[in-house]
Formats: sequence, C-alpha cells, structure tokens
Amino acid sequence: MTKFIIVRHGQSKANESGYLVGCTEAPLSKLGEKQAKAVSEYILKSYKVDVIYSSPLSRACNTVKGVADALNLPIITENELREFNFGEWEGLTHEEIKNNFDNGYSKWASDPGVFIPHGGESMTQLQSRVVKKLKEIGKNEDGKTVLIGSHSSVIRALQCYIQGLPLTKMKNTPWVVNGSLAEINFDGENFFIFKYGFDGHLIDLQN
Repeated sequence: MTKFIIVRHGQSKANESGYLVGCTEAPLSKLGEKQAKAVSEYILKSYKVDVIYSSPLSRACNTVKGVADALNLPIITENELREFNFGEWEGLTHEEIKNNFDNGYSKWASDPGVFIPHGGESMTQLQSRVVKKLKEIGKNEDGKTVLIGSHSSVIRALQCYIQGLPLTKMKNTPWVVNGSLAEINFDGENFFIFKYGFDGHLIDLQN
C-alpha cells in the first residue's frame, strides 16, 4: 500500500491578482508562503514522509519545500503532475477571457470537465496523464508515504477518477483551497480517498 499526500499549492500571485495560469509560472504570494509553511508543519507533525514528488511549477515545488528541507529529501519533479494547460487563455485575467473569447469562458466555468480552452488541453488528457503517473509512482514507491505538490484541477480530476464519476460531474466536485491536502491510498490497482480538501491547518490563512 502506498499513501499519497497530495497538496494544492499555496496562493500564487496570479491567484491573488485574478490572472488565470495553468502551466505558466506564477510564484507564491505572501499569503501563499504562509500557507506553504502551515501545510508543511502539519505534514511533518502528522505523517512520516518517505519521498517527495511535485509538479515542476515553482508554486507547487515551493509549497512542499519546507518538508523537503526538514527531512533532507530531494523534490522529484514530474511534468505529468502539472496544472491544466489553458492554451491561449494563459496569463489573461478572467475579465480579459470573458471579453475576448465569446462565451467560451462561461462554458468553461459552468462545465470545466468538458470544455477545452482555445489551444489548451482537455480535462480527459489531464486526468489520463495524472492517473498514469500516480499509478507508476505508487508501484515504484510501494509501502511508502509519498508527498505530492500539485494543483486544483489535478486533484479534482483525480477525485472523479477514483469515485468513478464522468468528467461532466467535475463541476459538482468540491473546490480545494490553496494549501489544502488530500490523503489517498493506492493498493497497486485502485485508489482510495481517506481525506479530501483538508484545511484544518489553515486557520486564518484562507484566501
């Protein structure tokens, strides 16, 4: 059995300013740095982490860096764990997207599991790469507790997969706040959710 602790990165400066970024770099905000410190402290207190993986984006890596530094562990980056690719929408404000892409934004906002942004990827593609990589990691790290630095779409798409829900239902999955975590077990074949969107360590640190 492999235990995954999957963390959504702390608030980024893009989150703070209202820009939409997926696979684009966006550093942690001051609040995001505090959220990263809080989740790292909670993880160090609550789990015995054996290995750390992350999306290559700095906001994810820096959210789990506190655990890596405390345990003297490397952060292994995997491109498959990155956030959704928003294509031509990357780096634009929500208002700019609404004004420049007809009714695409409203379609995406109302059904994110189905709608594909201009030049971006589908949620099916994201889900496929994430599930494949996590199964690979789970088998390679069998018996260990694995910390993962990642993103909201990754976590929500994974929840749909685990619960056997079509991505058309992703719009109904609970949002996961910055700095929250999911605890998921993997038995070599199947995933089992133990915690989802846990944010008890973020007292007074919500966005």
